[in-house]
Amino acid sequence: MGGRARLLELLFIAPMSKRLYLAAVLLCAALGAQDTKPPEEAPRVLKPHAYVRRVSAAATLSVLGLTMVPTGNSSAVTLVPVADSLYSTVDASQRIGYGFSAQLAVTQRFAVSGGAFFRRVGYIMSEDTIQGTDNPNTSKDDRTHIVRNQDTRAKLLDIPVVVRFYGKDRMSPGPRWFLEGGAARRTVSRIRTSVNTTIDSGANQCCDLTPAVAARRNVIGLVVGFGAQLIDPVGLRVVPEVRYTRWRGETFSVFSTATRHDQVEGMISLSF
Repeated sequence: MGGRARLLELLFIAPMSKRLYLAAVLLCAALGAQDTKPPEEAPRVLKPHAYVRRVSAAATLSVLGLTMVPTGNSSAVTLVPVADSLYSTVDASQRIGYGFSAQLAVTQRFAVSGGAFFRRVGYIMSEDTIQGTDNPNTSKDDRTHIVRNQDTRAKLLDIPVVVRFYGKDRMSPGPRWFLEGGAARRTVSRIRTSVNTTIDSGANQCCDLTPAVAARRNVIGLVVGFGAQLIDPVGLRVVPEVRYTRWRGETFSVFSTATRHDQVEGMISLSF
């Protein structure tokens, strides 16, 4: 403002030629002030929200729909030694398993998911054996009656890897369904066995702790399933699903005991 006041003072006291020059300077200054505007901010570009994250992890609870070891009965006859045996098996597994999984979104609708799930398998097998031959010249039964009860428990680690197809693009809002298919590997470990034996009317003999031998330490299976991804108001992703696994071998297989080939399970995951 001081500069403009000085120019106005000179405008009135200066000669005519200088007055014209000073008037032109004031006019240009006024026009320049009117045209000066603050710079406009560049518009912000909002990053699209991903409803299926590129990489995610989840904690998972699994509940089996079928027992891992079906109830079974069998018999066996041997000549050396002479014996006639009956076997029966009942399941002693836990249907609830737990684990974790991770997912990588490959395209807008396809993703790869893998996980590790821990389970406990077990069975109780009873063996009722008549051993030896009866002497027809005596009134008593000369054969030996042996009863064995075997209780076996073990841990299983299932590692499935599946490809998922989602019904919506990963950037589209709302819940979405998916189909999945892949393969799984099962490994058994920490086998613990307890066997008690009774011979004729004698006392119970306990315990033989020799671990049972697994038919296969590792088993491969094929996996198919379907499910949905639901998002709550705070952004937590809940993933319920149903899976079917067809195992291509038995973890345990002896007499009346054989682990089931068909596995149906319901699963629920909390994804972060």
